[in-house]
Amino acid sequence: MNDRLSLPSGQSSPQPLVIGKRLGKRKKMIVYEDEYEEGEVKPQDLLPLMNSNISDDDEEARQDAKPTGHVVRVSGEGEWVTKHFKGFETDGISYELEDTVLVSPEEYNMKPSVAIIKDIRETIDGRITVTGRKFYRPEFAEKENEGNWESRGERELFYSFEEIEFAAESVMHKCRVHFVPPNKTIPNVREYPGFFVEKAYDAKLKRVCGILDVGHGDSRQLELFVLVQKTIDRIPNWPLKL
Repeated sequence: MNDRLSLPSGQSSPQPLVIGKRLGKRKKMIVYEDEYEEGEVKPQDLLPLMNSNISDDDEEARQDAKPTGHVVRVSGEGEWVTKHFKGFETDGISYELEDTVLVSPEEYNMKPSVAIIKDIRETIDGRITVTGRKFYRPEFAEKENEGNWESRGERELFYSFEEIEFAAESVMHKCRVHFVPPNKTIPNVREYPGFFVEKAYDAKLKRVCGILDVGHGDSRQLELFVLVQKTIDRIPNWPLKL
């Protein structure tokens, strides 16, 4: 059966998701998210312990991020001109636009954020700042009336069109997110580890809807369409929902 979705006229098929290369010695890991059994220690849980033994010189080197690839666009004027890049490298790992990443939380007892990289820019002082599409964990997404949405486990996320901004050095590692159309089952965690998304969340209206429901708007609908198609291309013989 051909699982490819029909693209709107004038649109080309999305390219396969490319995982970045490992570059040189590094302390971080590329881990594809919450594929661990309950109670099992995860690499990200060890980061505070690992960092406690890092010297000041190592810490400075670990936080050094630099742009990579070509400049995709330029914004601003004069002394406020800003260059936007295709990618960046930090701690020996390269990241590019459209990579999905875990971002370290601001507080120790919080869970990492998840975002898709949409913009990479170099600030006037030489720092690399990243803007991404924000994912919500259901238990932290507010309902229209009161309370929060119920989560079906650590793997579930809501997609949003809200932007999140963070320093390049805040990126912990890449992660995988599966965008599940309504007629497909949730990918098996052992075969296809990673988070999954079935719903999009509107933080202003505090509502959720299916990722392929109409009403997102043309550009947003196309964005979700491409993300779903990338997942379909990754999973051969994806079982239908009964």
